[in-house]
Amino acid sequence: MENYKMTAVDIETGMGDVYRATVESGKPSRNWIWNVVGVVFLISLCSAASFLFAWHFTRHSQRDPTTTHQSTPTTEHHRQILTKIGNNTKAAIHLGVSGQRDRTQRMQWVNGVDQSFSAGGLKLENNEIVIPSDGLYFVYSQASFDVPCQETESNTALSYSIRWSSPAAPSKDHPRYLLMGVKSVCPPSLEEEEEDERHAYDIIYLGAVFRLYKGDRLSTEANHHAHIENHNSKTFFGVFEL
Repeated sequence: MENYKMTAVDIETGMGDVYRATVESGKPSRNWIWNVVGVVFLISLCSAASFLFAWHFTRHSQRDPTTTHQSTPTTEHHRQILTKIGNNTKAAIHLGVSGQRDRTQRMQWVNGVDQSFSAGGLKLENNEIVIPSDGLYFVYSQASFDVPCQETESNTALSYSIRWSSPAAPSKDHPRYLLMGVKSVCPPSLEEEEEDERHAYDIIYLGAVFRLYKGDRLSTEANHHAHIENHNSKTFFGVFEL
């Protein structure tokens, strides 16, 4: 039997194998730790970036009070706007027709009924519109006619006009024609139609711009008062300042 002696080289060689095995088995453990550290660092970085963005946006909003004021206006701000609109309102009047007639069957205009109104100094007085101040005005009116054709033997001529009078004019007691319209209805061929077709329906609309003066008065005139429809959407009279 041979005797075997362990030398220092053999001992170092054996320990080297053990050291290498130990180091190699520990490498996967260290990689896992670094992966966890990287994920935590990335999450922290994202959180810090979100915080900085929110802080910057809040600071910017606080330094821009105009945006906040426009999105949440106060009651006083609304009141100022409404007051400004009211102060800029021009004079205007829109009259409806009454179902009542005078002794001559003339139309009677009414204010404050349905959509009729007056503002800015224009008013209804003695069935006439009175101008409050000098300026340019748009004057308009419409009359709707319902004429029974069987009562006539030939064409029926409808006329409707807006008349003007001024206290400064020499003929202030005799209104002049400001606007006038004429139409012909009920031709002879219609007189032989059926009973439910013996009426002619037509309208006359008048409207134009005029320079009027304080105290001027406007009125309407028609030749077939009894056949004018008493409906405020069909027959009306109005003026508004430009």
